[in-house]
Amino acid sequence: MNKTILIVDDDPIVRMIIQKMIHNMDSSVNCHQCDNGEVGLSVLETLRKTIDDVVVLLDINMPVLNGWGFLDNLEKINLNSFTKFQLYIVTSSTDESDMLKAQSYPVIKKFYHKPLSKQDIELILNPL
Repeated sequence: MNKTILIVDDDPIVRMIIQKMIHNMDSSVNCHQCDNGEVGLSVLETLRKTIDDVVVLLDINMPVLNGWGFLDNLEKINLNSFTKFQLYIVTSSTDESDMLKAQSYPVIKKFYHKPLSKQDIELILNPL
């Protein structure tokens, strides 16, 4: 079964770089991209119907619905339908309050600062 990653970030260059890094390490990974949390939730709801395992790479600061709004609305999606669901914050924010707030969401597996390194991508792909 192919791996599926949902990249939710408003910067198209960041999304493209992350996807390229992922495909350079594992070309079988299916990457989906969204530019805000609202679209991300919609795509995740669709994926829930057809995919067992998914990894979400979530930015915090985005228009329409930011990462915190995405996380707050995540409860509306039945995550139990996924065999494996992993969510990582990937942000340029250096605000310590963001790191502390992230700790209040048990669904967040790890908090990464942009740009992601090759090692970061390997750690994200490895548990899939």
